Amino acid sequence: MKKFFVFLGVSCFLTPLYGVSITNQELLLACQDNSPGARNFCFGFIISAANAAQFYRNIVDIEDQFIDICMPDEISNKEVVDLYIAWAKDHMELAKSPAFLGVSTSFSKKYSCPSEQKDKKPSVVF
Repeated sequence: MKKFFVFLGVSCFLTPLYGVSITNQELLLACQDNSPGARNFCFGFIISAANAAQFYRNIVDIEDQFIDICMPDEISNKEVVDLYIAWAKDHMELAKSPAFLGVSTSFSKKYSCPSEQKDKKPSVVF
């Protein structure tokens, strides 16, 4: 039993060393594939990235200092995915870049925050 826990512990620490990030090219291929598994992966990845960006902006970055993404409330999941697909096709030079960065960039290009939010200075509390 002790050997099992040692193996499990070593596996948990070594596994991230061998992890590889999905690229924009791989995500775009999944989004263009009509099989249910690939489409579910595409939608899940992109929508999760959108939710993560909005969560961070709304909870952590309340002064709008770091995340320049202000997506409208009425945007559909399909619109978010179509936005990324169009961006990825237009930026094939970034095909080998991490997909999370590509997804975030596609959002910030289309849904950049209004200038009055960008000009807002953070309040410093002592």
